[in-house]
Amino acid sequence: MFGIVLIVAAAFFYWAIADLRVGTSLRMGPGYMPLVLCGLIGVTGLVLFGRAFTFPGEALSQWPLRPMVCVLGGLIVFALLLEPAGLLIAMPLLVIIVSFGERQARLVEVAMLAAALTLFSTGVFVSALRLPIPLLPQG
Repeated sequence: MFGIVLIVAAAFFYWAIADLRVGTSLRMGPGYMPLVLCGLIGVTGLVLFGRAFTFPGEALSQWPLRPMVCVLGGLIVFALLLEPAGLLIAMPLLVIIVSFGERQARLVEVAMLAAALTLFSTGVFVSALRLPIPLLPQG
C-alpha cells in the first residue's frame, strides 16, 4: 500500500516540477535535484510494491489511526504556526502533538525531546544556515 503512495507522490512531484530546467550533472538547473528525488521516491515505491508480492507477512488487522492523526495533526499545526508564532513555539507544539500518538509517552521525556529538538533546529536552521525563520511571534 505504501509503495503505491510513494509512486503516486513521485508522479505528482514530477508533474509539479515538469516546467523546471533540468540541465546536466555538471551544470545543474533548478529542476535537477527535484527530478533526482522524484526518481528515488518512485524507485523506492516500486521496490516496496514489489516486495509486497514476494515476501509473506502478517495482514494489517486495523489501521493505527491515533498515531497517523497525531503525526499529521502535528505537521499541520507546525506548518500553520511556524511563520506567525515562530520556531520556539511551533517546534515544541509539534513534538507534543506527535507524542500523543504513543500511549506510553512520558511528560518529562516529551518535554526534554521538545527542548532538544527546538534548540537543535534553532542552531541548524536559524544560526548555521541563516534561514529566515522567525524565532518568536512577529508584531
